[in-house]
Amino acid sequence: YLDVNCTFIPGNDTLPLLPRMGVSITLNKQFDQMEWLGRGPHENYIDRNTSSYVGLYKGSVSDQYFPYDRPQENGNKTEVRWMSLTNTAGQGLMAVGQPYISTSAYLFPTEDLDEPGLRKSQRHLSDIQFKDMVTWNIDLKQMGVGGDTSWGAYPHQPYLIPAERMSFSFRFCPAMQHGVSGNRQYLNFK
Repeated sequence: YLDVNCTFIPGNDTLPLLPRMGVSITLNKQFDQMEWLGRGPHENYIDRNTSSYVGLYKGSVSDQYFPYDRPQENGNKTEVRWMSLTNTAGQGLMAVGQPYISTSAYLFPTEDLDEPGLRKSQRHLSDIQFKDMVTWNIDLKQMGVGGDTSWGAYPHQPYLIPAERMSFSFRFCPAMQHGVSGNRQYLNFK
């Protein structure tokens, strides 16, 4: 196993709010089977998760993508205790939160959802093309969706991520064909 400790240290005190705090890794497309213990089965965010219940869920990475009319962040899962990405034989990786992670996986780079700059060219569903890869986002948290009073309204204060020092940890371990039962020794760590 591999314990990962992530720390964000802001360079100054004038940085804007963060959309997410975490890491992103790229895997081979064969690791497109997702299983997790956390909120689901549908996408959920820290300010939009009361309709998703903690449970054990599984499905393909492509099934997690919601085809919004305009490409945007989607498919996130909150309060995830562990998540695995495997091939059809059950081989792959598992990330175990300490205690939780927020996570999502796509069959394209996350950057395809929102290109840098003010001018956005990807305005249609057809602008997102699945690629020969899996992007796995493993986050401490992601900013809330907001927009409860009008389009463009910020999330409420508890769901914002100020650019301040913060840390989180998770563990990578091999995924087992029989789910978490084969990984019990990796689930508790300090």
